[in-house]
Amino acid sequence: MRGSSSDASDLVIKLLDVSVELEGKQVLKDVSLELGRGVHVILGANGSGKTTLLKTIAGLIKPASGKVLVFGREVSTLSRREASRLIGYCWQNPLYGFFEETVEREVRFILENLGVSGEWSFVSTLGVEELMDRSPFSLSGGEAKRVSIASVIVADQPVLLLDEPFEGLDYRGVKSLVGLVERFRLHGKTVLLATHNPLIADKLKPDTYTILHEGMVKAHGSWPVSDEILEQLDITPRRWWLAVTA
Repeated sequence: MRGSSSDASDLVIKLLDVSVELEGKQVLKDVSLELGRGVHVILGANGSGKTTLLKTIAGLIKPASGKVLVFGREVSTLSRREASRLIGYCWQNPLYGFFEETVEREVRFILENLGVSGEWSFVSTLGVEELMDRSPFSLSGGEAKRVSIASVIVADQPVLLLDEPFEGLDYRGVKSLVGLVERFRLHGKTVLLATHNPLIADKLKPDTYTILHEGMVKAHGSWPVSDEILEQLDITPRRWWLAVTA
């Protein structure tokens, strides 16, 4: 199934029949997708291929077949630095991206590596400035998540890929990140966000949704998506989330 949300003049991300194999298993199967500026969500059950899709767009995984283009440039032909200037990828597990001794050095690393001044207001919005002297490995789960996101988006890339960014965040963190995503939209960025919770997606008011199931695009369209479609594709529907939080 092909998904499209943009005309040719506004196209930012384009996947053409992308397949990915990892450890002998086909994780993505002939995925085609077109996304323009704005906010887009990817939904899918565990193991559906959401993280693999984001990593492939970021250039961290090379497709077995097909092409990934960002602003018309094939991602697999870009250097790591070129790709990182265009695309910010935020890990689902924040510890995967940490390797510096302090939070401040963690945040500054990408700026020094890419040679950009960045946008420090993003760091402030996430409440990371108060953590600058801490070791990133000493943080709570929610603090680590905020630092992980800040250490990527500070570079102010035009394309941002956020893998389950709300996981582990408290109310303050969720509210700050929702506000940032809206700010990115107003600034003309392209945000592609993976989440398993449709209630979070409702808060974001995304332009489109894409549902992955067993590595394939099974549904794509304008938000909202019905609970019936979510259930058919093994995604927890809104009414279940509302029932367990009531």
